[in-house]
Amino acid sequence: MIKQKMRDQQILEAENKKLQSILLEKEAKQLPSAVIEEFKKSYAFKIIIEDHVQEAHNHIYDVEVKALEAECIEDGFIRGFMKGVRAVQRKTGVEIKGLTPSQTSGDPSLDSIGEELESEL
Repeated sequence: MIKQKMRDQQILEAENKKLQSILLEKEAKQLPSAVIEEFKKSYAFKIIIEDHVQEAHNHIYDVEVKALEAECIEDGFIRGFMKGVRAVQRKTGVEIKGLTPSQTSGDPSLDSIGEELESEL
């Protein structure tokens, strides 16, 4: 009976050590998450997040502005070219092939550049 109690005691001690090591492992795993949660509450974390958001915003803004600039340059070139064509057409009175009637008539609000081109010709 004493031997049995000693074996039971050894089994209980081994089981206790095993449970303690499992508990320590769980606490070790929870510690980083607790540290992370505390860091998330810190001012430094908020600054880091704000910096990343601002970088993303700046990148998106740069991409959109560059696309808009390219579009404006292309539109400006086309408008300028069409004004020049209309000015030459008015000056020479020759019909230019490939232009629709609306393109040859032009927008009256855009004639200022066409007039400038006409005066240069």
